[in-house]
Amino acid sequence: MSIHPLKVFFLFCSLLASLTSSCLAQENFQRYSALPFGAYTEETKIQYGAVFVLFFRPFQEGENISSMDFIARGTTRGQFQFQYAPNLWLLGDHLHIPAKLNLNKWQYSLFERGARGDFEAIDEYKSTFVYGRIPFEMNFGIPNNIPFRYGIVLEGEARNNELGDDVPKSYQDGYYLGGGYQFILDQKDNDNWPTKGYYASFEEVFFGGDFSYHTETIDVRLYAPLFWETSIALGLYAKQSRGDNVPLGCLAGPDGTKRFRGVESGIWSDTQAAIWQIELRRPLFWRFAGVIFGEALQSAPYFSELFKRQVHYAVGFGGRLALNRSEKLHARGDLSLVDGKHLGITIDLRESF
Repeated sequence: MSIHPLKVFFLFCSLLASLTSSCLAQENFQRYSALPFGAYTEETKIQYGAVFVLFFRPFQEGENISSMDFIARGTTRGQFQFQYAPNLWLLGDHLHIPAKLNLNKWQYSLFERGARGDFEAIDEYKSTFVYGRIPFEMNFGIPNNIPFRYGIVLEGEARNNELGDDVPKSYQDGYYLGGGYQFILDQKDNDNWPTKGYYASFEEVFFGGDFSYHTETIDVRLYAPLFWETSIALGLYAKQSRGDNVPLGCLAGPDGTKRFRGVESGIWSDTQAAIWQIELRRPLFWRFAGVIFGEALQSAPYFSELFKRQVHYAVGFGGRLALNRSEKLHARGDLSLVDGKHLGITIDLRESF
């Protein structure tokens, strides 16, 4: 009898999370949180869905709390997306597993490659895919006063695209599996709503299957308090995808939800991309908070051309609703004005960076 790999993934993460649910006595420990949502965007038309988060008690007081995120959304265009993201802290916080699993049936727009393209799509296509990613971040052998982690990354996807026969191979369906390594410096004061500290990571992953390529990613963030409970967040995200046939969804560029919000995923994608982000964050009242942000993006086929290409920018503001006050975990909604002429809406869980 064969065992479906998605069931193995789900059971593996559930088992690890259950290990953190001990009998530690904590009063008023929040076990779960749920929130329905609805919105309208040009990409999806009417969008509706719900967020559900489970929280697990740690073994020892003072350790990080593990959680599981579930997000389901559908649209009036017949699109559907399910996201499962366990965020697990194990073995006395020496092992961190921020995994994710995405199941998508989505209508996508096909854009001209590179930053010179506009918002007009070349074509549209339907895609059904399963995507999974499991990082294992560790600090075994590292002194507690050094905020350094190292680890391995496992990543894979199987995709079925409804496209014509004359499109490039990178747009065709297929599968890829990959593995790589990462190094992380993490000195944030809070994982969900940081107000001071820093975060820096480097990651390289090699892929094989129907596609053969590799990616390199740099992620740098700085957080600092300002005034009146307001804090500033600065971020730089750079990615390079190299290979003869990099699949469409793995090119460097904005994802539309965390890295450059308010646009469709796949727009302005290329071999190289750099995204700068700045955000002012402030608690308001009760469970609400607000942000003001600005973002900029450049992409190009070669690094030597990256900073010569057109700069796309976005400015906007957003609201936050705390689903767990003690963990400072928020659901977020952001409104972006992109290049001064395109309005975009983003609904997601946790901060963008």
